[in-house]
Amino acid sequence: MSQDTADDPEALRRQADALQARAEAAALSYQRATWVRFVGVFFPIPFVVVLLRLDVDAWTYYVWGALILGIGGVLYVVDTKASGRVDRLEKEAAHARAAWQAAEAREG
Repeated sequence: MSQDTADDPEALRRQADALQARAEAAALSYQRATWVRFVGVFFPIPFVVVLLRLDVDAWTYYVWGALILGIGGVLYVVDTKASGRVDRLEKEAAHARAAWQAAEAREG
């Protein structure tokens, strides 16, 4: 941020609004993707197991269970990374809004 921007409340407001819009878009995208990932992992595998329960050997339940746990672990890692990105963007927007409010207070 340049010195001119730090002293210009209008530029700080535009920057804060842009960062807020970006954070909101990332949060909405995260929420949509989380539901898709959740349904994609925790619906098909149990559904297939229920459909095939009379036609599979007992040992395949261990495979299906391990598959659910493995994919769930990957989902957790991906979700944590996406959640961290949203949190970072929201913090940046909050800092920009605080800088804008501080500049307005200095001017007013």
